[in-house]
Amino acid sequence: MQPAGPETPLSDTLDSRQKWLLLGSLMTCLFVGALDQTVVSTATPKILADLGGFAMISWLFTSYMLSSTVVIPLVGKLGDIYGRKFFLIGGVGIFMVSSAACGASTSMPMLIWMRVIQGFGGGMIFASVFATMGDLFAPAERGKYVGLFTGMFSLASLLGPTVGGTLTDHLSWRWVFFVNVPVSLIAMPAIWFNLPSKARHLQPKLDFVGAALLSAASVMVLLALVWAGDKYAWGSTEILGLFGGAALLLAGFIVQELRHPEPILPLHLFKNGVFLMSNLIVFTFGMGVFGAFQYLGIFIQTALEASATTSGVISTPQSLGVLATSIFGGQVIARVGRYKWQTVFGTLLIAVSLAMLTTIALDTKLWHISVTMFILGLGFGLVLPTMSLVVQNAVSYQYIGVASSSSQFFRQIGSVLGIAIFGSILANTYHDEFAERFSAEDRAAVAAVNPAFVEALDDPTIRLNERQYAAIEQQVGSLPDGAAILERAELALGESVVVAVRRIFYGAVLAAIACALCAIFMKELPLRKTVSGGPAGPQPGRAPAVAAPEPNPGAVGH
Repeated sequence: MQPAGPETPLSDTLDSRQKWLLLGSLMTCLFVGALDQTVVSTATPKILADLGGFAMISWLFTSYMLSSTVVIPLVGKLGDIYGRKFFLIGGVGIFMVSSAACGASTSMPMLIWMRVIQGFGGGMIFASVFATMGDLFAPAERGKYVGLFTGMFSLASLLGPTVGGTLTDHLSWRWVFFVNVPVSLIAMPAIWFNLPSKARHLQPKLDFVGAALLSAASVMVLLALVWAGDKYAWGSTEILGLFGGAALLLAGFIVQELRHPEPILPLHLFKNGVFLMSNLIVFTFGMGVFGAFQYLGIFIQTALEASATTSGVISTPQSLGVLATSIFGGQVIARVGRYKWQTVFGTLLIAVSLAMLTTIALDTKLWHISVTMFILGLGFGLVLPTMSLVVQNAVSYQYIGVASSSSQFFRQIGSVLGIAIFGSILANTYHDEFAERFSAEDRAAVAAVNPAFVEALDDPTIRLNERQYAAIEQQVGSLPDGAAILERAELALGESVVVAVRRIFYGAVLAAIACALCAIFMKELPLRKTVSGGPAGPQPGRAPAVAAPEPNPGAVGH
């Protein structure tokens, strides 16, 4: 069997007008996924107050991110083989239907399961959008267009928190999910008409076993992190068993990738130092920075008693910062062809802004948080778009989809782990601090009125449930010193949230510093001026020439 001829890059099949139409369609799809990520965090406190389940807070985020994470490598690989059109359309469709189901959820478990399905759609969208961008533009000119994509993400981030807060305050938190439906209905036909289908010339053997092993290992690690210190002790048989099982599955995944002719994540790519270091940066960034950022809204709405709308407005300057530096940074990279020190500077800006957030207190001014968020956004805009460019530039054209999806995968799995870890820190720290600050005498007085009230006050979002908290105020307030007891409970609640969130941001600062060190030691490669080409690597899905034996394409070192 003769090897297939060189594959024609998508960029060579489209004229300038078609590229711009496709670019607009891709940005619409990106807007769909990005909007959901920004509106949900603003509505989270009201969701918890309505459906209950503060102990399940991390699952509200991690359920979506875990399912989107595990589907990304498989979709990236399949997109390289079959084209990205139907994965994009299918992803948007799944995302739309599951968003409607999220909005109709009647319990926290139901919402979490619908978020799992929603994550599959979101993962298909993100894996396909960034890989298609790699198909369209050479790395040397891609920086100019990265700013457009980041601008669309920033637009979603600008609108998301404010729109999400407004919908939550004036309609219901359910509308933060329902709003995805009309946007999705715009995105699907845009992709259908503007993204060409890819003719299938190969019959590859897909690595579904590898995908299953990687997914199962990720799930076991997440379960261990979410349950440790809450449902089970860290040293318990259950937690150690989950970690041990994850290690075995990961070992099985590595063996599977080494032997399979079409590995879902070719391990030889990790011998590429730039590929390895860039993925380490986005993993650490996701775990430490993005994981911590999800809990800022809890502090604003519970400790500072701001509304969901105000919480969204406070976060808006971050998006302005991202928009400014992503466009500026993309233009600079396109002109000078260098990216390393821009990345280092961005990670240092992130570290500084996170250090500022470790000083939050009950008397922190809202404008102070907004200024901090703007600085954080400046760092985001310099780092994240650049990492997408760096990892695509580090590999040959046939691995564009794998490289893009690997970057998304490692950032998302890092975020999943970070959200789980920081969620555990938030819940456990809050419970410990509240137990210490709310005296036994006050607890006994409240329990005498209604024992369930003591448990309710151990949830920092209780005041957002107006009906339930009104009952507590009425019955506890009827005690001789009831007003004073409630005042002490609210103070204990606010101070406990402050301590918990501060600990989260201490961890985020360390992660940002680690990202800066990785960026310093990362080698800088010249940016390619063509879409195709790049470092040589095994040709996926192609038979070796008969004249000479070929090494196993899945083997390390080839």
